[in-house]
Amino acid sequence: MPSLPRVITVDPTQNISRIIRSATDLLGLSIIQVDAPSGADALEELRHSDANLMVTSWELDDDMQGLILALEVKKIAPETSVLILANEDDPETVDEETEGEAPFVYLRRPVDVHQLLRVFVAGLKNENIIEAARPVAGNATSVIDHGPLPPLNLQNARTIIKQMLVDVGAMAIILSARNGEVLLEDGAPGYLDRELLTKALIPTVMTTIEMSPLVGGQAQTIHFYDGDDKDVFVLSVGLHHFMCVVYDGQAGSRQFGSITRYGRRAAQDLIALLGASAFLIQPGETPKPAAVTHTTASKRKAATNEVEKVELELAVKPDMPVEEPEHVKLDPIQNFDLGLFDQLMDSSAADDMFDIDRLAEMVNTGTGRKEISFDEAIELGVLPNLDGEGKK
Repeated sequence: MPSLPRVITVDPTQNISRIIRSATDLLGLSIIQVDAPSGADALEELRHSDANLMVTSWELDDDMQGLILALEVKKIAPETSVLILANEDDPETVDEETEGEAPFVYLRRPVDVHQLLRVFVAGLKNENIIEAARPVAGNATSVIDHGPLPPLNLQNARTIIKQMLVDVGAMAIILSARNGEVLLEDGAPGYLDRELLTKALIPTVMTTIEMSPLVGGQAQTIHFYDGDDKDVFVLSVGLHHFMCVVYDGQAGSRQFGSITRYGRRAAQDLIALLGASAFLIQPGETPKPAAVTHTTASKRKAATNEVEKVELELAVKPDMPVEEPEHVKLDPIQNFDLGLFDQLMDSSAADDMFDIDRLAEMVNTGTGRKEISFDEAIELGVLPNLDGEGKK
């Protein structure tokens, strides 16, 4: 391959040439661009020099069509990527059989600018342009981890699906999981892109999971999409799986009764196969960040007081154990004479404590008081003078 990416455009109207030059200027890239007026000229140019990418229109002036040119390019230079950029009046998509094994990317104008630029850059870098053409999942919806899918016995589930197909008389039944994987299909699902259908219904499954705690219990849903070509019923199977029942566009609206009866019964049978895990959400454990604690002033004060209290309690406790003081024990006095106390006092006075007359005499004698008259009491001020003047 050349040092600079080399691009060959094939378009009699030169419109593709201008689009590629505009994309190059927009991205600020440096490339070698060769504009070929016909498919034969493009193949001749490719035989003389390799190219990273060839961008061609669907209809060419000569007998060679864009599809044939793309296949011829893969024979001559398998490493060269091919982008067919069709006009508005060209087919919306190529034939299903060709598209399944197509070694090129087919885009019809008007195209998604981001998709076109992704394919263009991937072709310049010799990357897979088919992968680049696929739509990028929107990053607006946050991905929620609902844990692993519960195991399902597909053999038993297939029996239930086959019986349901007979009961409801549908064109096809598709059983899918919430991760977009198609688990089972029966009937004629080829009339509808089952992968695209499953991916389009994933938000509906997520809504059922979010609604379950709001409505309580084991939530079950039935959705109906009424179209001109196809009618689709969607039945939830627990929280992790769902069934798509496809009818012809003229027959689906008359099948509500059979779907309600046989469809719900089949959903219940599939739930029985899943067991309790059909409604069990086990999100993956993520390490929780360390909690940052904000200590308020009151908490800091309480903590400080607690520490100080502990320190005071520790301060009053001696490091070394203190021994209890020993009581002094005196030796008993041998032959102690209690009569010594009788010599220090008159023991007869003790007998007077039990004589009433003697006690009264001791009281009157000890106080030294004498009796006074009424007039003396008034003169001494002990009693008030009721006449206003004291007697003299």
